[in-house]
Amino acid sequence: MSASSFKSPEPVLCAGIDCGRSAFNLPLKLFFLSILLFSCAVPASSQAGVKCLIKTDRKEQFLVVQAIVRSEEAVSGGYRLVLVKHSAAGTSQSIQKGSFALRPGSDGLLATTMVDAADQTELTARLLIETDRGTSQCGLPE
Repeated sequence: MSASSFKSPEPVLCAGIDCGRSAFNLPLKLFFLSILLFSCAVPASSQAGVKCLIKTDRKEQFLVVQAIVRSEEAVSGGYRLVLVKHSAAGTSQSIQKGSFALRPGSDGLLATTMVDAADQTELTARLLIETDRGTSQCGLPE
């Protein structure tokens, strides 16, 4: 992911609004930043027994994004994690995909990505889980 020479102390998530023109810009920035900093877990839809989760943690100027799958039963399938970052430097996209197999009652770490969030940043993430039972998806922000 790219970095720019423009530095701001915290990353910003802007969920579908024009960040530069909103009268509530700072409170919205703080709200979405707190979602990121307190390890957001957003299950949007899940199939029977299989759930997806996107977790974030702050590490200095970076955000660590983790894609996690949970299941009460043994399951295998595939996943696709898409991250889109908008900043003063431009837009970048990261796509990670692969396969997984879980034992009953376990969690699986599917992918970990570090995003440079030192500048004013809008980050969206989507995780899609596909198994023979159907599809689960979750996102950030939701």
